[in-house]
Amino acid sequence: MSQWVTAVFSVVGFVMGIRWRRLSWLWFILAAVGVEVIHAFHPGLAQYGPWIGVWLGTFLGELPVWRQSWDWVGKNFRSMWWAVGYLVILAIATIVGIDRSVSVRYAVGVPAVLWVVAIYLPRLVRDGDLSARKIVRAWAVLGAVFSVSAGIAAVGFHSGFPVPVGRHVILAWQWPFANKNTLGLLMALAVPAAFGLIFYPGRQWGGRGLAIVLAILVIIGDALSYARSGWIASLIGMGVFTLAYFGRRGVIGMVIGIPTAAILLVLKTGFKRWALLWDKGLNGRIVLWKAGLSALHHRWWFGVGPGNSPQALLPYVPKIYAGLTPQDSILRTAVELGLIGLGIWLVIVVGAVIKSGTTFWSVKNLKLPRWETSMVAALLLATLAQQMVESAFLGGISFGDFFFTMLIGWVWFVFDGKDLHNPD
Repeated sequence: MSQWVTAVFSVVGFVMGIRWRRLSWLWFILAAVGVEVIHAFHPGLAQYGPWIGVWLGTFLGELPVWRQSWDWVGKNFRSMWWAVGYLVILAIATIVGIDRSVSVRYAVGVPAVLWVVAIYLPRLVRDGDLSARKIVRAWAVLGAVFSVSAGIAAVGFHSGFPVPVGRHVILAWQWPFANKNTLGLLMALAVPAAFGLIFYPGRQWGGRGLAIVLAILVIIGDALSYARSGWIASLIGMGVFTLAYFGRRGVIGMVIGIPTAAILLVLKTGFKRWALLWDKGLNGRIVLWKAGLSALHHRWWFGVGPGNSPQALLPYVPKIYAGLTPQDSILRTAVELGLIGLGIWLVIVVGAVIKSGTTFWSVKNLKLPRWETSMVAALLLATLAQQMVESAFLGGISFGDFFFTMLIGWVWFVFDGKDLHNPD
């Protein structure tokens, strides 16, 4: 049954990409989440079917206007150089890696993702078919849908991840993903997205009411996933949006809101249970971080190759951690692409953060509304916070990787301050 669902999903994605260009961006998002859902039930090459389907559709749909596409790249290369630089270092790391076959499997899809993020989606932005609000709304709705799904599975079918807290075992929400942290990763984006939609300027109460409902649903899903990194990331996202969008009023709101939330949380859980929940939070990750540094020590410059960090960590971790990455995007990038690759990654990501950070002091030179700049900055920083204790691969297909790459590409293109309707 699942194979048929995957096949249908892939075919529909192909048709959407080739015939309905305006909605192809949404299918890329759904396909990226679909990769994670299919992986939870039947991991294997078939899980990439939906993403490959929609990519082939969009690529073939572009062929009739390939000359215009090439001209577009030439005129907008300034906002795409980061993708080229990343591809170059990825190719070098793949060639010199410890297992080239693994590296090739990881690297082969990156050019496709970067083509979507650096060329295809920006053209949709230019044509007015894509906006930050559309992406934010899609992430908020997705978070609400999966929050409800996980809640039904946990309450109705007792399906979830058991989290030991002292003498008690808490059932963390995770369905239909493989683990609770995957749901937490989605909520780290969905919570700030839904929160920001509440304050979208000019909305009627009907639309604002729906945004409030979405925010409540995703906050519940985030809380009951017991993904602590998701909690921190979503709080950072909401905090950044509040400060960027409301300015001084946002500071006052946070001064009042954060202590109030902390008091309510302690009253609900008590200090002891809260402390127990966090006691073992970083033990396993610290082991992986130390192993990552040990693996990096032997291959400083170009790393072990993309996808090879689990193999590189094996000599330095207990068997229970076999097959895991360093669980930190910065360290994983250093291990797999070396210090040169990490340097390029930092230039790309820090550059995007600085560009998005212009919302804090001036938007006069940006032909963008303040809501959009505030929202993108919030989502980018929330995603980065999540990646301090989770591994994401710039240019990957699964939703954590793809959504992060989307944000990077969005900032490098849109935040150049050019008039998007007259980009030449």
